[in-house]
Amino acid sequence: MNKNIFVALILGGIAFSTVSMASDSKSFNLGVTSNYLWRGVTQSDDKVSLSGGGDYNDNSGLYVGGWAASVDFNDDTNFEYDFYTGFQKEINGINFDIGYIRYGYQGEDNLDFSEVYIRASFNDLSFAVSTLLDSDTGGDFSDSTYYEASYDYPLSQQVTMSIHGGFYDFKDGGDYQDFNIALNYENFSLMVSTLTGNDALEDTLIALSYSKSFSF
Repeated sequence: MNKNIFVALILGGIAFSTVSMASDSKSFNLGVTSNYLWRGVTQSDDKVSLSGGGDYNDNSGLYVGGWAASVDFNDDTNFEYDFYTGFQKEINGINFDIGYIRYGYQGEDNLDFSEVYIRASFNDLSFAVSTLLDSDTGGDFSDSTYYEASYDYPLSQQVTMSIHGGFYDFKDGGDYQDFNIALNYENFSLMVSTLTGNDALEDTLIALSYSKSFSF
């Protein structure tokens, strides 16, 4: 598993799609995108971002991994580094996944935060809820919660259309909705993302991404 559990391709913005179900496996991934989008918001100031990560999936269902990407917040922050762990199990054809992720940021010491999440996937449809666990800015448990749904639809043997919708609920206001649609061909993804409900963040963005995974 990698940050793709929240995205279709690395940095594609359908953040974090499905975890590989291969038992007792290790994998590495590399990616590049014209715009690193996360929950409808650019993390790279509409510029190119590079990423890489690694995962270990145990045949018990436990997994652990790390992921990093270059970011640009117009401050001293240069890259993001994430750590995650969780457990997944398939029951009656439904893949359940529960886990923890820590988002770290180099350059600024008050941006780090962590979340817990739960996800259910059936065939090409998935639902997930991620809620804040703690934050260096003083946020408390459940001060923000992100609800999302994703669906992958094969257009041909080589092209898949991915649709994603999310709602970010903030305890202190600033809620918004984001929606994106992507066309995926082999290791490439072209995505259009739009965000509404928050005047400070409202935007429509495009990202072209490429990712490559290596398993053993």
